[in-house]
Amino acid sequence: MPASTWAPGDQEPATPAYSGTRVVVVAHGPPFRGGVPTVAMDLVGDPELNAEFEVVFQNTSQAQTRRGELALDNLRRAVVDAVDTLRLARRGAVVHTHSVQDPTLVAWRQVLIAAAARLRGARVLLHNHAFRPYMEPPGGYRVGRVHRWAFALLDRLAEANVLLSARGVPNLAPLMPTTPLPVVANSVVVDEIVPSTADHEVPVLLFVGELLERKGVLVLADALDLLRERHDGKWELRIVGDTTAGVDPERDRVVAELRARGHGPSMIGALERDQVLEHLTEADVFVFPTFVEGQPFSVIESLAAGVPVVGSDIPTVADMVRDGEHGRLVAPGDPAALAGALEEVLGDPAARRRMGAACRALALERFDRRVFRERIAALYRSPGGGSTGA
Repeated sequence: MPASTWAPGDQEPATPAYSGTRVVVVAHGPPFRGGVPTVAMDLVGDPELNAEFEVVFQNTSQAQTRRGELALDNLRRAVVDAVDTLRLARRGAVVHTHSVQDPTLVAWRQVLIAAAARLRGARVLLHNHAFRPYMEPPGGYRVGRVHRWAFALLDRLAEANVLLSARGVPNLAPLMPTTPLPVVANSVVVDEIVPSTADHEVPVLLFVGELLERKGVLVLADALDLLRERHDGKWELRIVGDTTAGVDPERDRVVAELRARGHGPSMIGALERDQVLEHLTEADVFVFPTFVEGQPFSVIESLAAGVPVVGSDIPTVADMVRDGEHGRLVAPGDPAALAGALEEVLGDPAARRRMGAACRALALERFDRRVFRERIAALYRSPGGGSTGA
């Protein structure tokens, strides 16, 4: 049965005769995009999960202005989210709430939602989408006292806190010492993605992401300047990312610089997910010189499409891509190293084909929807039961 979608102000969804456990997925959803909305919609739209569970989606996307700040409006929204959870939860249900759990106010919002769920007799399954616990070295994730109090309460309220990667375990375990921390990677339906040959006559370099400095797009521009001087071959650059003016001053500045440096024709703008996959099918190299990430869907999709990744050697990307096997990883912020890696991969079509096949195999093994569904369903049946390895 299809999932119900519920937003603030709606009446509670009518409940048909249904024997499955109710699952309330609490997350930012449409019209907003990104990792959390993508995971949430993958859950509520999954036909096999909906065949076993009564999935209800609580869309909290109204909480967007000044996100994470200690502001009266954000406090009001946190209370509204908790009240909405109280309306949708019921005894024996699972409230699966998705959040970065950082900064402090966001963690306390999770406390309110979890407490509301427990008041109704529901079980609480947290899902951590932050980047800091996965990016920091073991023991390097630091939060303030009030933030630690929030984690201490979540440790008592939740039956499990789902992590995207095992790299987050040593950083979150000290904050939630009694709560299981199962690892469930983000996913795509690999069989629905047409693989690339990774060997086109004119190689296509594809970047997908926000056009911001922390995504490394200006580092990419510097690397391409160097590559032109050192590489005799031709390639086609495609940059997929929102170019809408007047929304984000930093993005406006980055877009203007890219255009000034001759990359205007390469900027395609924002695309729907299926359109991004079409470009991946035509790509030979996925370029990802980012500085900071959680577990990016763009990398998962490139692996599924069999497209080698040339990107930054940061913990969260290195957890997904093995240097030399699925592409090349270089130090973030190093245009010369990025240009060298691109030159190497562009100049060796046989290596691209070999890497592409390894990427597809890894996606099927670790990031396929089947793996995600099985692990999430097991947690819905028993949120605190057992470990689900990476």
